[in-house]
Amino acid sequence: MRFLTLFFFVLSFAKFGCEAALAQSVPGSQQAPPEETSTLTWKAALMTGDDSIDAFDNARKTLKNEFVDMGVSLDNIKELSMNPHEQKHGSLPSSAVNLAGALRELSIGDQDACLIHMTSHGSPQGFYLRNAPPITPQMLNKILDLECSERPTVVLISACYSGVFVGPSMQKKNRIILTAARQDRTSFGCSTENQYTYWDSCVIDSLPTTESWKSLYGIIQRCVQTKESQGHFKPSLPQAYFGEQVSDLKIPKTVTADFNAELSSRPSETRSGSLPLTGTLR
Repeated sequence: MRFLTLFFFVLSFAKFGCEAALAQSVPGSQQAPPEETSTLTWKAALMTGDDSIDAFDNARKTLKNEFVDMGVSLDNIKELSMNPHEQKHGSLPSSAVNLAGALRELSIGDQDACLIHMTSHGSPQGFYLRNAPPITPQMLNKILDLECSERPTVVLISACYSGVFVGPSMQKKNRIILTAARQDRTSFGCSTENQYTYWDSCVIDSLPTTESWKSLYGIIQRCVQTKESQGHFKPSLPQAYFGEQVSDLKIPKTVTADFNAELSSRPSETRSGSLPLTGTLR
C-alpha cells in the first residue's frame, strides 16, 4: 500500500513538473511588450521648408516611398511642400499650422506611432520656412504634444543648427529625435549638384536595412562623417535624443529586396569642392 501511494505521488509530481516546463518553453507564450513595433500603426508627416533647390523635395518623395515599402500605409502619410507643383499633386503648403493639421487628420490613436521628417535650411532659431517665421523647438513641441500626445514619436530633422531640437523643450520620454547637426554647427550637401543633402542621403541609404532607430543614428553618424571628411568640411556632428520609453524602438520593418536593389542602382550624388552649407540663409 505504501509502495502504491509513493508511486502515485511521484507520478503526480512528474506530471506537474512536465506541464510547468512545457508552459515555459512554448514559443510565444509570454505577452509581448505593449510597444512592440509589430503592434504599432505608423502615421507619418513629411515636410520641406524651401523649394529653391530640388534636394529637399527629392528627400521627402524618396522617404515616402521607403516608408510605404516598409509597411506604412499610403493613407497614413501626409506630405507638405513649398513647391507649387508639388501642391498641385496633393502636398499641403508647408507651415506650422498645416503640419499640426496634417497630424490631426491622421488621427493618432492608442495603437499608433508618430513619424515626422522635416528637411530645409535652418538657423539657431529653428527650422526655416520660406516666406514664414521659422518653426522653433517650442512650437514643434506644442504641435507634437497636441497631435501625437504620449504615443511613440520619431522626429527626423535635416537642417543646419537642427540640434536645437534635442534641447530640454523637446525632450519627452516617448520621443526619439535625430538631427543633422549640432545646435552650433551647419550641415552640408545643400546644392543643386546634389540629389539630397548629406544627412538625408545617409538616412535614405541606411534606413532600408537598419533594425532600430538607435542603430540608424550610429550608421548616419559614420556616413555623414565620411562625406564631410571627403569634402574637408567642419564636422556637423549629428545629434540624437532617445526617450526612456522608446530607447530601443524598432524601425517599422526592413524593406523588400527589390527596393534595396533599386536603391543600390541609384546614381551616387555628385560632389562639388565648394558646396554651400545646408541652411546658409541668403
